[in-house]
Amino acid sequence: MRVSRLTELETPSVPKAERVAQHNFRVRGSKVLVTNEAGEFAALSAEDYRRYLTGEIGPDDTLAKGPGGLIQKEFLRDQLDFRVLAGASVDKNLLDWKGPNVHTVVVTLRCNFKCAYCHASVVDLSRTDKDMSVETARQVVELIFQSPSPSLMIEFQGGEPLLNWPVVKFIVAYARKKNEAAKRSLHFGLISNFSLLTDEVVAWAEENGVSFCTSLDGPEDLHNRNRIHLGGNTYQEVTAGLRKIQERRRQGAKLDAPNAICTVTRQSLPRAREIVEELSGLGLERIQVGPLDPIGFAARAWDKIGYGAEEFAAFYAEVLDSLIELNRKGVKAYEKMALIFLIRILEKGHWRFPNADALCRLAYNHDGDVYTCEEGRLLANEGDEFFKIGRAGESSYAELLDHPTVRASLMAASPNCQPLCFQCAYNPYCTVSPVFNHRTQASLWGQFTSNAWCGKMMGIFDVLFERLEDPEARKVLESWLEYKDR
Repeated sequence: MRVSRLTELETPSVPKAERVAQHNFRVRGSKVLVTNEAGEFAALSAEDYRRYLTGEIGPDDTLAKGPGGLIQKEFLRDQLDFRVLAGASVDKNLLDWKGPNVHTVVVTLRCNFKCAYCHASVVDLSRTDKDMSVETARQVVELIFQSPSPSLMIEFQGGEPLLNWPVVKFIVAYARKKNEAAKRSLHFGLISNFSLLTDEVVAWAEENGVSFCTSLDGPEDLHNRNRIHLGGNTYQEVTAGLRKIQERRRQGAKLDAPNAICTVTRQSLPRAREIVEELSGLGLERIQVGPLDPIGFAARAWDKIGYGAEEFAAFYAEVLDSLIELNRKGVKAYEKMALIFLIRILEKGHWRFPNADALCRLAYNHDGDVYTCEEGRLLANEGDEFFKIGRAGESSYAELLDHPTVRASLMAASPNCQPLCFQCAYNPYCTVSPVFNHRTQASLWGQFTSNAWCGKMMGIFDVLFERLEDPEARKVLESWLEYKDR
């Protein structure tokens, strides 16, 4: 007998051990969470896990038989269904890949806000040289349509995109014109601070099928502390914009429900329930809490607004518990990051895109430069152009995807290429961020024994799997899957 250093569980070598299929495990309190390459999971007692490892659990065991048993979940090696495993491999490794479908277009770096944590490294309103030109916009659309993906999402970011609204309108019109022949499923999203949102913009969005997303960090005092607008009250502006869109929807306008993102700072941590109540009270069904990354202004102010992975996990647990309570009271609301991972955990699928930079998403700067992802573009604004892979009007789609940075990023983003990730129970569901690793640890692969991204993700998954073990909480979380097609 030998004792595992990680778990203090006995791991004997016995003749029946050939029944044990490939799996990863994590000890969580009195339970052992086991997962596998098929994306399945099971929470076993320490005694049942011992029986599993020793081969005592055979095809006739209660834990093995029937729906949801270890046989159906591909945990018994002599009972594996290789068609199921092959299908899981196709999905996980993007073997049915159809091309980048999410395209982030930055039409300007100008912004009328000075947010405490801004990742975008925005410029002053006078810097019209940082606006995208119509010609560059045309070249960007041409490049986007080189992707063979049957579905295309064009997201407008900034800066504040409405400061260059003529180019936003041009891109939408030109993309629609291109799509008359391409016949793709074409979608548009406008990410705005709503300070410039007018009835004219809302009417145009309805006519052109453009959805809205904004930032709302919680109650008025917290939001205004994070998001500063010298010309007005940012909380009042964003809530007025939300109500404007919601009122148009009540009047029958064919607009998608607006969404809002709460960026979490140190000041947010003790106010999780207030934040949830604020956002849901404004009629928002999607509650999205975004942890800070040390990029842009956030990096320079980290000692004032930053926090550790454990602090975020505690905050996130309170957010989920608050939402679960609201759901039990009949309030319809969900948390976006949880939904993304629940789709992977409960349905072995992906929502919009996994973290495969360049293969599933691309980002285009105001000058036409192309990056593997939006986070890579943000680093370029800080002077680090490592993730730049081409330029609209000069580079072909094939040249972009053949870029050495794309190849290296895809290897670094694969959990199976990371020694610690390869052994982790959360491997089937997690994502690795090469940009985060590069920015914080000067390596695409990172140092995962001290990696803040890894710590954050482990904390989030610990919270989710703990709630999934509670039947009542799980019922609520499973109900959130109805939002996956929105």
